[in-house]
Amino acid sequence: MKYFWFCLLLLIFSCKKTTGHASGPGPEEKRLTYKELLKSIGEKNRSQRSNYFFRFINNDVPEYWHGTPWSFTGTSREPKKGSIACGYFVTNTLSDYGFDLNRTFLAQQASSVMIKKLCTDIRYFTKRQELEKYILGKKKNQAYIVGLDFHTGYITRENKDIYFIHSNYLQHQGVTRELTKNSKALNASKTFMIGTLNYR
Repeated sequence: MKYFWFCLLLLIFSCKKTTGHASGPGPEEKRLTYKELLKSIGEKNRSQRSNYFFRFINNDVPEYWHGTPWSFTGTSREPKKGSIACGYFVTNTLSDYGFDLNRTFLAQQASSVMIKKLCTDIRYFTKRQELEKYILGKKKNQAYIVGLDFHTGYITRENKDIYFIHSNYLQHQGVTRELTKNSKALNASKTFMIGTLNYR
């Protein structure tokens, strides 16, 4: 009988220890505002920023900016406020991360000017499949800027999935992250200029 009471007390004690006073799941972690996110990035040292850069482009930018509408004259500096053109989408978000660049000038130029100024290892392709084959041959977790016939944005790779992150002009859809093979804007282009983007 003593053994029974000992086991029962041990069970009750262990339940209290693991659950505490809360019987359900804890409160959801509060999501940072975009300004708070940028502040937290600004507090990182150069090495930490370099390591975090891919996550910023691949995850944070499309998450915060998703749905911000496109317009030809859009220059918004804040997600979900106003509108954003494709060139400004790239230069504004890079400026937010800490790139030292003339964002207004570069946003208004042909994408080739931006790519030559900001990227290394620049390549040209005439087919989307060639572009994808090139990216799959490169290391993972790498961000790129791509210039199309009349459009620009980021390209990222996760394992074997390749994404186009851009302010989509089609139906003024705005900022979106989509697989390159499914992107109407990317597949409408006859030329592809791509450069490797690193935080330096």
